[in-house]
Amino acid sequence: MFDRLKVGYVKRYDIAMDINVSGAMHVLNFAKKCSKLKLLLHVSTAFVHESRPELLLEKPFHMGETLKGAKASYLDIEAEKKLVEETKTRLQAQNITDKEAIWHGWVNTYSYTKAMGEMLLENFKDNIKVIVLRPTIITSTFKEPFPGWTEGLRTLDSLFVAYAKGTLKFFLGDPGSILDVIPGDMVVNSILVAMAIHSQKPSHELIIYQVGSSLRNPIKCTEVKELMYKYLNNNPLIDNKGKLIKVGNPTLVSSITSFHRYIWIRYLPFLKMLKLLNLIFCNHFESLYENSRRKINRAVQLAELYKPYVFFQGIFDDANTENLRMAIRQSNVNTEMFEFDTKSIQWEDYFINTHFPGIVKYALK
Repeated sequence: MFDRLKVGYVKRYDIAMDINVSGAMHVLNFAKKCSKLKLLLHVSTAFVHESRPELLLEKPFHMGETLKGAKASYLDIEAEKKLVEETKTRLQAQNITDKEAIWHGWVNTYSYTKAMGEMLLENFKDNIKVIVLRPTIITSTFKEPFPGWTEGLRTLDSLFVAYAKGTLKFFLGDPGSILDVIPGDMVVNSILVAMAIHSQKPSHELIIYQVGSSLRNPIKCTEVKELMYKYLNNNPLIDNKGKLIKVGNPTLVSSITSFHRYIWIRYLPFLKMLKLLNLIFCNHFESLYENSRRKINRAVQLAELYKPYVFFQGIFDDANTENLRMAIRQSNVNTEMFEFDTKSIQWEDYFINTHFPGIVKYALK
């Protein structure tokens, strides 16, 4: 039963390939036709790195490179494209899921296909000036266009919403892990500054910019958990019956093994009992059983989806990004207008007074 519950989190490999690999190639082919092109800036993700407890450098991926500890020693992008086409023909692309990513050392199809997209661009850097920008976990805006703005639920916001609505009673994460987050407007500002500076440089060297907070202004998973509780304890959501949703301080589940045990002990026996009662009493408990099953399934989905981020062990180097900040400080440009220095963020104030209210106001409207 537990294996069946896990199916819901599957992300199709063929769709990720189309967006992150073929999409990057299409943009590159279009860029090559632009006669007055200054540069091509590609947005990737910092989580193309493997999770290692060390400083993860702003280094490009070279064609065919795999991560340390991978079962495969070489990544053949053309072979991966062929695999997708073959499985799509047999209507089985959804069954590949993360198997290919793990085989080559990545934790999921998202980071794996993002890395492949980078490799394609790096391979053409001699023909076109390419910049790769790797943001970490993007959150609501710090200042612009106004504090807390967001569009839809992004990344870890789903955990906050599930907890706020009372469907999630735990917080998954390593107590020692840093949750590397970066406000969306700071990512945009770093993109604008990188484009402005590099458009005037003749060099075709591929430059990587990692934009995050883990090195210069870290915040731990446990701190975010406490801030979620603090905010919702003072600002509870209202359910569809007009009643306040009271939340308790969520249980910290510190490993994925502990999570499976937590679900198995606390929820699955109750679900099995409901299923049996529903059979005995001719579907009288059908609604309660289905609602409970959906809640458990959602918890499993969230845990599988976010475990690469809440258990991530590395710290992202941002030496190149710091050089951008220094360049903007030394120019005559208004630095506040293009702010992307995470040292300026006071995390408790940001989460309590900006980010969480932003989710409630703009994502849950």
